[in-house]
Amino acid sequence: MTSSTGSSADPSPTDLIVTDAPVRRSAVRRRMFESDSAEPDLDRVRRIGARFLGLGFIGYPVVSVSAIISSASLTAPWWPPLSVLLSVGPGILLVAASFRPGTGWLSPLATATSAGYLLGVALWFPAWDGTTISTASDSAQWMIAFCGMPSMVLMLVHPLLGVAAMIVASTAASVSQQLGRFGELNNDLPFEILWTVAFISVFLAIALVATRTGRMLDETREETYRKAAGVAAAASRQMEKVRFDAIVHDRVIASLLAVGPGRPDAHLAGQAASALEELARVPDPAADHLDMSRDEVIRRIRSAAGEISERTDVEILGRADLDPDEIGTSAARSDGPEAGFPAQVVDAVVEAMSEALRNVVRHAGADAESAVIVQLTANALSMAVVDDGAGFDPDAVAPGRIGIAVSIRERMAQLPGGSARMTSRVGRGTTVQIAWKRA
Repeated sequence: MTSSTGSSADPSPTDLIVTDAPVRRSAVRRRMFESDSAEPDLDRVRRIGARFLGLGFIGYPVVSVSAIISSASLTAPWWPPLSVLLSVGPGILLVAASFRPGTGWLSPLATATSAGYLLGVALWFPAWDGTTISTASDSAQWMIAFCGMPSMVLMLVHPLLGVAAMIVASTAASVSQQLGRFGELNNDLPFEILWTVAFISVFLAIALVATRTGRMLDETREETYRKAAGVAAAASRQMEKVRFDAIVHDRVIASLLAVGPGRPDAHLAGQAASALEELARVPDPAADHLDMSRDEVIRRIRSAAGEISERTDVEILGRADLDPDEIGTSAARSDGPEAGFPAQVVDAVVEAMSEALRNVVRHAGADAESAVIVQLTANALSMAVVDDGAGFDPDAVAPGRIGIAVSIRERMAQLPGGSARMTSRVGRGTTVQIAWKRA
C-alpha cells in the first residue's frame, strides 16, 4: 500500500561500471515496451496498446511500397503521398504521446487517427481516374490493408465508437477496392465487407478484453487496499490494546505498588517517567533541529495521528513494529546501524500526513474508517493514509484547494527526495501515498 521506497543500499560505483551497458539496454527496452509500474493497469494497457498501434501506422507504408506504387497509377498524383502522410502522421503522434504521463491524450488522438484514415479513403474517390488495375494480384487501394487499426485505437477508449468506425472503414475501403479492380461494384461486395468485419472483430475483441482486464485489475487492487486497511486497522487496534495493557501492568501498576512512605528513589522516578512518556508519546521539542531516530519518528507519527482522530490506526511495517520494550535494543536493530531521519523530513512527512487525515475527518464521512501504514528503512520513509470513505474525483478538485496542492503535494515536492501521490474514486475511498528517499 505504500509507495516504493527502493532498497536500503545503493549500488557501488564498481557495480555501475561493470553493468552499465546491460542496464542501459534494459532501460531502453523498459522505456519502449513497458510503463510506469505505479500507474493504473488500465492506463498501462492503453498506453502500450497505443504505442504498438502507432508503430503499426508507421510500419504499414514501409511494407506496402509495392501496393502503393501499383495503386498510384489509378489516382491523381497527389493522393499516394497524402494517404501515406495520413497513416504515418497519426502513428508518430501516437508513439510520441505514449511516453507522456497519463492517458488524457489518447481519446482525441484516437478520434483524429480514425478521422484521418476515413479522410484518406474518402479522398481516393475524387482522386480515382476511372481506370482499373491490370494485374489481379495488385492492390487498387493500399489503405485497405490496415482498415481495422484506427478502430483498434478507438477501442482502447470508446468501444462502441470503435465498432462503428470499423464498419464504416471496412465498407469504404472495400468499395474503393472493387472500383479500382473492376470499375464497378459486383455481388461479392457484401461478402467482402462481412469477411473484413469478421476478421477485424477478432482483434477488436482482444483490445476490449485487454482494457477490461486492466480495469478489473485496478478495481481488484483498490478492493485489496480497502481490505488491507481494514485488517491493518484491526491488527493495529489489537496491538495498541496489548501494548497499553503491558505498559499499565508492567510499568504503571508496578510503579504505583513500589511507592512507599518517604521520598521515592531515582530509579522509581525514572520508571514512572518512562511509563508516562510511553503512554503520552509526546515528542521531545529539542529534537526538532536534530536527526530523529526511528523510534522517535514512530512516536511522532502516532502522536500526530492521534491528535487528529482517535479512530485512525497506525500500522508500522517491518522491524519497527516491535514491542515497545524491544525498541532501542539490539533485537530491534538487527538489520544494521540505525540512521537518523532529518527533522525537516519528519516535519514535512508528518504535516502532509496530518493534512490527509484532516481531509478524512472533514470529507470521508462519519462512518469512514482510516489507517496510516508506515514503512521505514535505512534510507527511506514512506506511508499510506487510507480510508474507505466517500472518495472524490481528483480531476474535479479545484486548483485552489490548498490542502491538497500545498499542504501535501507541494510540501513533499519541495523536499529533496520527497513525493506524494493521491488516488481516489467516488464511493471507494482515498489513498494518499507519501514518500521520502535519502539522496
